[in-house]
Amino acid sequence: MKLIRRMIALAAIFTSVFVSAQALAQTSNVNDVVTTGDLVELCSVSADDPLYEAAMGFCLGYIDAALDYHTALTAGPEFNAIACPPSTLAREQVVVAVVKWSANNSQHLQGEAPVQGVMRAIVEEWPCS
Repeated sequence: MKLIRRMIALAAIFTSVFVSAQALAQTSNVNDVVTTGDLVELCSVSADDPLYEAAMGFCLGYIDAALDYHTALTAGPEFNAIACPPSTLAREQVVVAVVKWSANNSQHLQGEAPVQGVMRAIVEEWPCS
């Protein structure tokens, strides 16, 4: 009897995970994030949205990558930094800055790659002196 209960519990867990993964795959496709507006939409997902964790994971990862790329490019003598965020900056602060920037810059949301919007927001929020 215990074995049957365990099998039923495992089947229920597997079904739940499988259905959740399918829902995420159908509603959130990385290939759909092609503009700054697409990224801002993910970064603005409500905490009670079932896809909140996945959306924020993508948002934070994308922003981290943009910042890391900027840091790598400007580490050598060939390129000057275009933004100077503090070293103690939390990733969530950048998300807030990008979303805030997007509210006042709708002209850039649909015609530009997400990295352009991220960098525009960072330059505006943390310009180099």
